[in-house]
Amino acid sequence: MGRIYEKLRGKLRIEVCGAYVEGLLNAAALEAVELWDIECVDCYTLRMIVYEPDYLRLQALAEKCMCEVKTISARGGSRDRKLIKRRLPLLAFLLLSALLLFASSLFVWAIEVVGNERLSRGQVLRALSRSGVDLGTYRYSVSADLVRSSMMQQLPELGWMTVNISGSRAVAVIVERQEKPEIYAQSDPADIVASKTGIIQNISVENGKPVVSRGQSVLEGELLVSGVMDSLTNGSKFVRAKAKVTAETWHELSAVCPAEEEVKEPGILSRNRFAVVFGKRRINLYFDSGKAIDECDKIIHEYKLGVDGLFALPVTIVREELIPYDTELMPAYDRQAMAGQLEEELLENVEGEVLSQSFSEGESGGLYVLTLRSHCLEDIALAVDMPG
Repeated sequence: MGRIYEKLRGKLRIEVCGAYVEGLLNAAALEAVELWDIECVDCYTLRMIVYEPDYLRLQALAEKCMCEVKTISARGGSRDRKLIKRRLPLLAFLLLSALLLFASSLFVWAIEVVGNERLSRGQVLRALSRSGVDLGTYRYSVSADLVRSSMMQQLPELGWMTVNISGSRAVAVIVERQEKPEIYAQSDPADIVASKTGIIQNISVENGKPVVSRGQSVLEGELLVSGVMDSLTNGSKFVRAKAKVTAETWHELSAVCPAEEEVKEPGILSRNRFAVVFGKRRINLYFDSGKAIDECDKIIHEYKLGVDGLFALPVTIVREELIPYDTELMPAYDRQAMAGQLEEELLENVEGEVLSQSFSEGESGGLYVLTLRSHCLEDIALAVDMPG
């Protein structure tokens, strides 16, 4: 603090010329004017340092002693005070910003969700809001244990979760519940039925009584291997049937979409409009905010104030880019993409191999229809528990 006071007080390096400079030194001592670093240049000239506030008093004493005072250099003092005075608005702004930053760090202004797969981010955020974690929540009022209990009650898909708050950012860590595998006892009796319609090419029975043979056609749901077996000593006994039944199957899948659609052609000129969001309150910086925008695409860019990963401020700048467009009728379908989707769906549904496939296409009533027909060889055995 002493050094700051000395700098604000200011020092002047001065030169005193006169016939009676010794008298000036005596007069300054009597008037308690501090002088130091006195340097004798010649018999009539002295150089010294004086505080800036004492300069006028020393100058008056020099006139009485028939001496002339000249300033050589200056440090601090009035120049620094003027500079600080000019910088006061900036200093006030920095101080206010620091106070706002500190105040904003006491509240949650950004929520991040990690670890969710089946649960959407919107589902998690709504459950967090009902559990007391929302934008503008006082960070020290959040209890991770209470939030976890509330979230587990609202979302049965959750296996575990927690909320970590750092600065003004809250991170919800989600661990979803694992689906339980289907459990059955090997002793539970079951039949084998056809999962699909087809012509049987091969049947291999490990346990149970076959009721169909090679070359026979079967319908979906028809019994293939029975879990009821004949016994010479105890009559009928019930077992869990096991078998591999390979059959020829035929599949027909179709994809439908409009034959034509209006395609947008973006214009050259675009315009922007801005808004500012404070917490949950939005302030539009443009007029006619309720007016519908026709024949324009709107792209929204959001710029959240803060440092990613460190802190977030409750201020978001929104830029809406409005791009005009014209429309033109164009074919709406992509045959290659549709064919690829049909093939993927076919492979997901076939428990075996595809022997052959063919496509047919056509238009009807403004719709484009692409049909995939396939001939497959697959295992159609499906175990079905017997009623107890």
